[in-house]
Amino acid sequence: MAGRKSHPGRYPRRSPSDIAIGNRLDIEIDMNNRRPHLPSTRCLLAFEASARLQSFTAAAQQLNTSQSSISRHIAELEAALGASLFERHKQRVHLSEQGKHLYLRVSQGLDSIRDGLQVIAGWDADLPVTIGCTHAISHLLIMPVFDRLQHAMSDVAKVRVITSEYEALDAHLDPQIDIVFDYDVGNLPSDDFVLLFAEAVKPVCAPDFKDRYSKDLQGPSSHWQSFEFLEMATPNRGWANWEDWFAAKGVSPIPRATTSFNNYVYLLEACASGRGLALGARGMVDTYLSNVRLVQACDDYTEYDRGFYAVLTKRGRSKGAARRCLEALADLCAPSI
Repeated sequence: MAGRKSHPGRYPRRSPSDIAIGNRLDIEIDMNNRRPHLPSTRCLLAFEASARLQSFTAAAQQLNTSQSSISRHIAELEAALGASLFERHKQRVHLSEQGKHLYLRVSQGLDSIRDGLQVIAGWDADLPVTIGCTHAISHLLIMPVFDRLQHAMSDVAKVRVITSEYEALDAHLDPQIDIVFDYDVGNLPSDDFVLLFAEAVKPVCAPDFKDRYSKDLQGPSSHWQSFEFLEMATPNRGWANWEDWFAAKGVSPIPRATTSFNNYVYLLEACASGRGLALGARGMVDTYLSNVRLVQACDDYTEYDRGFYAVLTKRGRSKGAARRCLEALADLCAPSI
């Protein structure tokens, strides 16, 4: 009927012919693209919440179920995979190496499902502000402030986050994205970006690691040759690395054993498990420091003459709501430690 509007958040009404066509397509897709068996949604949701909150009890409260139900779902998932996903420590649980790998994939998958549901439910009609970033930036920088960001934008537009790898975000290829993050803003107009924080790093480690090697950590870095140094394996996008840190201290890099990671969350998790030393980046490592999963190994932050920026894309520059979101990010993402 003319003038009749659909309700935001509801799926659009379909005609019988649309339903018939959709059913036929569903059958064709099912026949041609059968997927291998997947664990139940309840198991995956229980796993994701438990991993994120590091507690079966907290996961049960968030999912409005019992702790025993969460434990049962986790046990079912571990049995199906033939792998232990958690290490149990009194009141807390920590991900095993297999668990860390699965958590990254499951959280990315749930993000993708959420994005798809938002589109179908009509969020695009309200022109949401879309932030594009890697999973690590989403997990370490956006997730801790996301509720407050949504609240700050509640009278303007909804906010959604699309996660991808750096290669897919290069050149701002995705036309849906309004805001990205970068270490270099080139000659962009000053209204098109905000500085979230100046680039700064400091060596961090697990509390037990610091207790065990406190004497060596308090001495010169030449005493650190026996330590394992954790670093990023992906091509450097502008962040400070160990070579930068040693250069800032005026010493030559020491011969050292290194382990590389292609995801900064994985790197920090390995460090928190006591694997070795990592460089904690200001703004990214804050949550780990505040909950004392990581501690400062020796010197405080070493600062560099570059920054980490939130940047408007071509699409974002045409949207007032995206500029409002840029300002909110600058306020909310200021380093706390």
